[in-house]
Amino acid sequence: MIVSIDVGGTFTDCLVVDAAGAVRAFKAPTTPRSPADGVMQVLAKAATAYRQSPGEFVGAVELIIHGTTLATNALVERRGATVGMLTTKGFRDILALRRGFKNVGGRSMYDVFFPPYRPLVPRRHCLPVTERMNQRGQVVTPLDEGDVRGAAETLMASGVTAVAVGFLHSYANGSHEARAAEILREAFPQAYVVTSHEILPVWGEFERFSTTVASAFVGPIVSTYLNDLGSRLDARGLKGRLLLVQADGHVQSVGEVARKAVYLVGSGPAAAPTAGTFIGDLGNHR
Repeated sequence: MIVSIDVGGTFTDCLVVDAAGAVRAFKAPTTPRSPADGVMQVLAKAATAYRQSPGEFVGAVELIIHGTTLATNALVERRGATVGMLTTKGFRDILALRRGFKNVGGRSMYDVFFPPYRPLVPRRHCLPVTERMNQRGQVVTPLDEGDVRGAAETLMASGVTAVAVGFLHSYANGSHEARAAEILREAFPQAYVVTSHEILPVWGEFERFSTTVASAFVGPIVSTYLNDLGSRLDARGLKGRLLLVQADGHVQSVGEVARKAVYLVGSGPAAAPTAGTFIGDLGNHR
């Protein structure tokens, strides 16, 4: 049996394909404070329809494909973690500067009605550390681990709950970021830590840094939800796989999405064109 679940802002929808290929749909209200509640409720409805207990039903599931607007809503509503950032000394204002004098988001830099930009990380939480790579990934200035430890203490005292690490040219060599993240996790174990070379290893500091910060912003919400849902499904006897729909319409494992939470932004809506393409291919329609 294959189950697809989409958690939206209002309803949690469930589609079941049984061993005979028959398809049935179920719906339950979404429970925003604990989205896993809504998922378990809609699975219980499906179990009742199949005249099984919730445990029997979940135990028979081979695969759950799950889409959700959880990360999207958190980002749009700015209802995420308190984020701090470590970056290369001299580059702490990359997020505020964006792309300098280039147009952003299709809006002209001369548009006086363009709303002021508010980075997800306030400047006081964006801390510089001594290190430098060149564009070939060669070390120009070694990482000052003392700077990283000092920054961890400052961010901890400031109430930060997630930290993004974004260093110059880390797409070419992520070793400094990886070591900084290791130190942060040792000194600040309760923080959710992400690095830009893992989230988006591309040239262009603003794109890489801003995407990494967005991942840190939604990361604690996403990882908490996935841990809660996973433990509940395990308790119900799930033996099959749980896969999450990403922004590109493809699916990924729970562990990978928990580490790269920004990939879940757009998750639910992204499933629709993927399904449309699949159905179109079945009938040779394009």
